[in-house]
Amino acid sequence: MKLICMGDSIMQYNTWKTYPQTGWVQMLDRFLLPGIQILNFARNGRSTKSFINEGRFEKVLINTEPKDIVLIQFAHNDEKKQDESRYTDCCENGEFRKNLEFFVKKIKEKKALPILLTPVVRRNFISQTEIENTHGDYPLAIIETAKKLNVPFVDITSLSKKYFEDIGDEKSKSFFMNFEKGIYSNYHDGKNDNSHLRPDGAFCISLLAAESFCSMYLEWPEYEEFSKSIVLNENINNDVEIDDEYLMWRS
Repeated sequence: MKLICMGDSIMQYNTWKTYPQTGWVQMLDRFLLPGIQILNFARNGRSTKSFINEGRFEKVLINTEPKDIVLIQFAHNDEKKQDESRYTDCCENGEFRKNLEFFVKKIKEKKALPILLTPVVRRNFISQTEIENTHGDYPLAIIETAKKLNVPFVDITSLSKKYFEDIGDEKSKSFFMNFEKGIYSNYHDGKNDNSHLRPDGAFCISLLAAESFCSMYLEWPEYEEFSKSIVLNENINNDVEIDDEYLMWRS
């Protein structure tokens, strides 16, 4: 079983050149038992449309085998009406939903197991404790598509919204690429970015996702192997040991 990831910059791997920006999947192996390979095809700026048109989904399918888990998380760039190369409408018969259905259909043809995820909330506080909905109906479109196709989903939008609202406006800055100048060598002038994550934010989203994956098999028995591979205290026997060196240095 491999874990294959499709999405945009919120999910993608980052090199030292963009540190401290961190895709949340970069933290996900901390919650997985050794032996699960992660293939991350997520890339900055991609929408469902551009992911298909650039041939990235074709690469996903080439690398997908039976029983692989495929995480699908888009919306940030599908929302950009000003960009015809990326924009997709999320209405009932819109291109966004059709693209998600296309992804799921092709992944199922490979006898792999898709999971749809709603996008991470943007840190747009309209009060000290309330975050604005900047994703419109895209999260709902993802959830409704998952239900239509009878595949599991994780509502990361709602989970992350609650998490960051509980923390509050000021404290949540440390989870995003929002910081003063002189802190990071890659960003001498600082950054005011409330979409992309720093390591703490990526860890938070990975934990929220892992907690959902852990119980997914209760409703979706075919995902049991994946659910049981999640490293959380409640589903680990005392005699299971984690090879710390393997987790730290695995590529």
